[in-house]
Amino acid sequence: MIATVKRNSQIISWAMYDTANQFFVLNIVSLYFVRWLILEKHTPEIFYGIAFGISTFFIALLAPIFGTVADVRGKHRPFLIFFTLLCIFFTILLGFTNDVFFALVFFGIANIGCQVATIFYNALMLNISSPGKVGLVSGLGKMFGYFGAVIALLCTKPIVLTHGYQASFLWTGILFLLFSLPCMLFVKDRVIPLAQQKKICVNQPQVIEIFKRMYITLFKKDEYAALREFLKAAFFGLCVVNVTMLFMSIYVTKVFGLNDAEVFKFVILGTVFAVIGSISSGLISDRIGCKRAMIWVFSLWTICLFVAALVVPPYHWIIVFLAGISLGSTWVVSRAFVVNIVPEGAAGEAFGMFNFICYLAGIVGPIIWGVLLLVFSRFEALGYRIALLCFVPLLIAGFVFLLRIPEPIETNKQIIGE
Repeated sequence: MIATVKRNSQIISWAMYDTANQFFVLNIVSLYFVRWLILEKHTPEIFYGIAFGISTFFIALLAPIFGTVADVRGKHRPFLIFFTLLCIFFTILLGFTNDVFFALVFFGIANIGCQVATIFYNALMLNISSPGKVGLVSGLGKMFGYFGAVIALLCTKPIVLTHGYQASFLWTGILFLLFSLPCMLFVKDRVIPLAQQKKICVNQPQVIEIFKRMYITLFKKDEYAALREFLKAAFFGLCVVNVTMLFMSIYVTKVFGLNDAEVFKFVILGTVFAVIGSISSGLISDRIGCKRAMIWVFSLWTICLFVAALVVPPYHWIIVFLAGISLGSTWVVSRAFVVNIVPEGAAGEAFGMFNFICYLAGIVGPIIWGVLLLVFSRFEALGYRIALLCFVPLLIAGFVFLLRIPEPIETNKQIIGE
């Protein structure tokens, strides 16, 4: 009985970190920091795209290295604590600077801390879940994450309306700390005898070996042919996804003239539809197959871009439905796709490659968006519409690679919890 209570308390503590993480992802990455930077400080979007891209580049480099060290030593919690506190510290610093350059530097470091910490947070799930319950625990964390998005909006809105965007940065750092403390304090690493812990020093040859193995697996092994085509498609699709996540709040303000209260409503509704998209796309994927479901998701994104680029108020609210459903569906169907097209026992490596593609798209997509807006800046609101339409060819390229994946796709029977 006591053991069950202890395990359940650890699960709740772990899941609360997903809530904490959402405060940064929503308030800083997607909403208030970008609005402060662009609407208040009048900084061109390309600088935010570059800052996000550079931080994502370092995340892509650091993730496999620190992940390998943590796996070998069997110690994920110290890395979780370090990178979480790194994110919190620099998020709080954002609230005390009016210099755009330093703000972008602080944001980049905070983003690295947040994203790298997530790796060790996910790894700790195996320490607190019992056999056969990994998916259930993962789902609980996801649910807490969605609640976190809503809590972040509700708790921060009064502060923003009263004191402005920058006041939300300090508040976000405090909330991140409070909600992440249970995980950092109560979720422990499994005790590994000292004799079994390997001493590892990751040097340049080992780093090169990590990426060399990824290259060989991705480009040389025939059994990964379907995965290769999927990752190419995913790259083009995720360029669109990253731009949507980073700049949609700015887009609806510049193009449709939405004020802060309307943007708040826009994001809340988008989150609700993302939940619906997550649930429905999983059922659809099981019924019609991953490839057809992914084509459906790309089609929905294409429709979303055309609608967002062409409609006028009040029909812009259709975008909330389309973008929310598309965003929620993307991650669910992508995960199922990867599981179904890789050889038995290779899901971990395949997801590592998928994450790398996510990072790469996180670099390229926002920079393309920033460059396009510089080119079309003289057209003002129309320039935003044109820039958005320029992403449609990326989705078409994704369609091409999806269609090159052979049918039928062999189903991999291993079960992977998120």
